Amino acid sequence: MKKLTAIILVSAMVGGCSTNRVVLAPGQNGSVAVLDPKSQSEVSVIDKPGSEIDVAGGKASKAKAIDQATFDRTYGEVMNAMPKQPRGFTLYFKVNSVEPTDASNAEMPAIFEEIKSRSGADIQVTGHTDTVGSLEVNDTFSLKRAAEITAYLFTLGLDKTIVRLAGRGERELKEQTPDETPSDTNRRVEVLVR
Repeated sequence: MKKLTAIILVSAMVGGCSTNRVVLAPGQNGSVAVLDPKSQSEVSVIDKPGSEIDVAGGKASKAKAIDQATFDRTYGEVMNAMPKQPRGFTLYFKVNSVEPTDASNAEMPAIFEEIKSRSGADIQVTGHTDTVGSLEVNDTFSLKRAAEITAYLFTLGLDKTIVRLAGRGERELKEQTPDETPSDTNRRVEVLVR
């Protein structure tokens, strides 16, 4: 999953004219097309980390550099109020089992801590299988794996109302393999915490 570029839009009245400021935070890579709020036409592109521009009257100012200290002082409160980026976890399973590997079991407390750290968390738990077995059996088995992970998280106190389960069977292989091929990489559950 590609990390989203941090962007801040700030509207302010300057000399009776509405101005929008667009900032690409220091340390954030990517590029942002800047649109005029009224016409929705592109007026600029920001592609250098630590750049800010103002947009008013269908025109963009020349990009100005902004260092980390200035960014933090100016926009730190706004950034702290923004929701955290989604975080994904991948748990692997023993062969023909709904039991996670020892390494994946060890990761479960970190998943629960990430969930607890978010106000209004939303959790997607998706089970997967390798290509051994029929599509129907793998669909059922992948859902059982997802249910096993959520059942464990429920024992830690996870709110059942914030979780969605899915079983994708062998439809979304992480490692492309022929049919009837065991794969440690494909026997997994992905937990997305938003």
